[in-house]
Amino acid sequence: MDYSGFSVSPLAVLSAVALGVILGVVTVVLARNRSRTAALATGISSTLLITAWVLANGMIETARTNEILDAAKQVAVPDSFEPGKAENHRGGRIVRATAFMPCVAYTAPCPYVHRQWSAPEGMAMTRNDFDRVILESGWRDKLVVAEKTCRFVYTNSNYIGCHAEGVVEGFRTALDISQHHGDVWRLTLSMGPAR
Repeated sequence: MDYSGFSVSPLAVLSAVALGVILGVVTVVLARNRSRTAALATGISSTLLITAWVLANGMIETARTNEILDAAKQVAVPDSFEPGKAENHRGGRIVRATAFMPCVAYTAPCPYVHRQWSAPEGMAMTRNDFDRVILESGWRDKLVVAEKTCRFVYTNSNYIGCHAEGVVEGFRTALDISQHHGDVWRLTLSMGPAR
């Protein structure tokens, strides 16, 4: 999945506009009070500070997003699996901060990566296969398997699978293998900021 080399969140842009308006009003008030030198200094310095803040915000956010994408590339997806085809699971998705929810918000952590892959029709999966994905990803000591809910044989439910979670490269990581009765196996990776 390609990711741009630079992007600025909508919240950073809105904050910069609001700060620019406030400082613009201060500049106009200073200019009307015949303090033209102070108005000019305020206008120029505020423009430079806002621009620097927006650029720094964009670079930090982009760097963090690229870090999580590099960490997500480590997952050793079996060769026969293909990127998921369901809506919102087309192989890769990055969730960024929404317009009014900053990255540090509990409800909108960012960056957040969600990826899903589908096994070929009729392919069987075992616990050893799931363990091999974790091992080949280099995450054996980083992810803990939820043993109580790890099932690969149907009993009284229409759903089987296994879940592992932990911290990888500083990101909270969840790896799941699952199947609904009659459907194909799906491997799902979710990564977000470690809290």
